[in-house]
Amino acid sequence: MLQCAPQTGRFIVLEGLEGCGKTTNAAWVASYLERCGQSVVLTREPGGTPVAESIREWLLAVDVEPISPLAELYLMFAARMQHMTQKIKPLLDAGTWVVCDRFLDATKTVDAHVACGMA
Repeated sequence: MLQCAPQTGRFIVLEGLEGCGKTTNAAWVASYLERCGQSVVLTREPGGTPVAESIREWLLAVDVEPISPLAELYLMFAARMQHMTQKIKPLLDAGTWVVCDRFLDATKTVDAHVACGMA
């Protein structure tokens, strides 16, 4: 049985392949921490703030022109910076736990695609 951790902000990220259950498990982790008395916010990447969610919509749009891998990488970094500065860091500084559906590995995948000359 897991014991509930002390009341300090933590950043928990769930990574994995598409369709493996990241969103479901992130919700379970957040719910568990709340039952333990933690202040928790569930968020996702790309997204998490109004600007980052708009960038996410662009990235996922299928009915617009194709986005080059390099442009996609820059957009992911822009969404990440907005998410970190406007939501994640202030919450952690306030002692809130943040559970994030994806974070660094999703960007590494795009970065690897660019590095392989696919941009």
